[in-house]
Amino acid sequence: MTQRDKRALLIFCGAVIVALALWLKPPAGSQPVTAAPSSVATLEKRLRRLQERASQKPLVAAEAEAAARALAETERGLLRGATPALASAEMQQLMKQMLQTHGINMQASEFGPVKTAGEDYSQVPLSVSFPCAIEQWINLMVALRNAPQVLATQNIRLSPGDQKNKLMNVHMVVAGYIRK
Repeated sequence: MTQRDKRALLIFCGAVIVALALWLKPPAGSQPVTAAPSSVATLEKRLRRLQERASQKPLVAAEAEAAARALAETERGLLRGATPALASAEMQQLMKQMLQTHGINMQASEFGPVKTAGEDYSQVPLSVSFPCAIEQWINLMVALRNAPQVLATQNIRLSPGDQKNKLMNVHMVVAGYIRK
C-alpha cells in the first residue's frame, strides 16, 4: 500500500466515525423518553378490570360448552338422509308413520323443493293431504311438536269435510331439516 492509499483510508475511517456519531446522537433539545406517571389508584382500577376479565373466562368457556352440547342435541333431530332426495323419502315415511299412529290415512303427499335454511342447513318440505277429526288433528300437531326430529309446519289449510262423520280436510306442509 502506498503512502497515499494509507492517508485516504485514514480519512475515510475518520469520516465514517464522525457520521456514525452524528447519526446516533439525539437532536439538541430533545428529552429522553420516560414512562408516564401513573397513580396507584389507576393501577388498582386496571388490576381490578384484568382480574374481572380473568374470572369471567371460565364462565364464558362453560357457556360455549353448553351451547355446543345444545347444538349437538338439536342436530340429533335432523333427518338422516345424505341427499335431499333421500331426506324427502325419509320425511314421507315419517309422516306416514305419524298419521297412521293417530288413525289418519294419508290421501296424498307431494315433495317440495329443498330450500336453504341458514348457512349450514336445508329445509326438506313435504305437502300432505288427509281427512281427520279435529281431535286427531290436534293430537297430530302435538306429536309433530314432540317428535324427536326437528320438524316445522309451514302451511296449514283446514276445510270442511264429511259433515256426517264430523271430519275435516287438512292440507299441510311439514318440513324436516338436513345439513347442507
